[in-house]
Amino acid sequence: MKLKTIILGLVVIGMASGPTGLPAAPADGVSAGPAGVESVPVSVPPLTFEQNRRISDYEAAHYWTHTFSSGGHSMAMFGDSLYAVWYDVRSGNADVYLAKSMDGGRTFGPNKRVNDDATTAVQYKPSIGVDGQGAIYIAWRDGRKGNADIFFAKSIDGGKTFSRNIQLNDDRGVAYQGNPTLAVNSKGLVAVAWSDARNGKDDIYITVSKDQGRTFSTNRRVNDDPETTAHSHPSLAVDETGAVYAAWEDFRKDHSDIYLARSLDGGATFSPNRRVNDDTGSAPQISPSLAIGPSGQILLAWADFRNSAVTLPPPHSAAGEEQRWEVSRLGNADIYFARSLDGGTTFSSNLRLNDDPADAAQAFPSLTVNPQGVVAAAWEDFRNGDGDIYMVKSLDLGRTFDSNRRVNDDSGKADQSHPSVALGAGGKAYLIWTDTRNNRFSSRGSAEDDEGDDVYFARSN
Repeated sequence: MKLKTIILGLVVIGMASGPTGLPAAPADGVSAGPAGVESVPVSVPPLTFEQNRRISDYEAAHYWTHTFSSGGHSMAMFGDSLYAVWYDVRSGNADVYLAKSMDGGRTFGPNKRVNDDATTAVQYKPSIGVDGQGAIYIAWRDGRKGNADIFFAKSIDGGKTFSRNIQLNDDRGVAYQGNPTLAVNSKGLVAVAWSDARNGKDDIYITVSKDQGRTFSTNRRVNDDPETTAHSHPSLAVDETGAVYAAWEDFRKDHSDIYLARSLDGGATFSPNRRVNDDTGSAPQISPSLAIGPSGQILLAWADFRNSAVTLPPPHSAAGEEQRWEVSRLGNADIYFARSLDGGTTFSSNLRLNDDPADAAQAFPSLTVNPQGVVAAAWEDFRNGDGDIYMVKSLDLGRTFDSNRRVNDDSGKADQSHPSVALGAGGKAYLIWTDTRNNRFSSRGSAEDDEGDDVYFARSN
């Protein structure tokens, strides 16, 4: 089937002005250093990965597909069970699919469609979470009503069946809602956030379920600025106490920064918004990925243009969904990281995670942490002239990181993009991404795009 040009959601939306951000907290001990990454203890063995495997079960390189990184994770796990979500066009229009492994990623079962509509509407950008009982929660952008809404479904049988799909945004108009992100804790407190244009500008809205997804709260706005600016691409985390954390791209200072807010009452109210990135210029910071450590440490990674001359224009939200992936190749975007040990009042000095010395672009990070405080970040990386998946790991909650390691094992010129990473209790990493190695045009470095791409998986040794 003829494939549309690959488009990924590198979005910058809206412009305004506003307050200054947070001070850095050098006492935290995280320092960017001249090379960008702190040295790691020599006792940490280098990351290695098993052979990559295709987990999408349609004919290889035959359909357009897309995983989702940054704000909305595409991977979740429960014990030895792994769950991966994406959307693809195997049925002629974009639907949400799930693949499941019950043996820690050694094998995957047949792909299962999640959305229940029988129309030609587009379902787009799914985000997944699993609670402590193994219930699966998925949210996505859905066009079945003729405009972009946020829909949700739940499975209590390991992904064999899913509940009736329900709409989460409660506005009655035709405003755009997109870029959903979902987070759940072990007790089944579920939070879903998204970009929302119901007020004539793009805000971050959220809804929370305290009963394992049976009912959801009234939608609440998270960003606290009054200006007609824009906010986009949220990322969520929920801790075991029920505290809800949200990070997003924010344009209140006339360019994109990373902001964060916290709710201690289940999403009813949020703390004053705080800026996370510590650069003093006007460089864009985009695509945040948020995780919460075992003792409430706030961990954030994002793509950062502070070392580049590139500026990104702020398109309308709906148009921003369709900015071409090639935008991420411009300039020298890097992956930066920060953490807060005081609930988001202060953040550490921002730390560059990619260790390449060249002016290559990095984009779309995915960040996660396990209960033992092991942190992993993965991203797409152009240091080799094409898109690859790279990953870095920290054994000390982000104080130090090991060397960057490439995850994909193909030797051609194919592009790998939009990774999502999960960590097991023992620190083993599990990743999925969108992969064009079976596309005869892409694998030869051609600009043609007449075939398709696949979803690939790898796990660390």
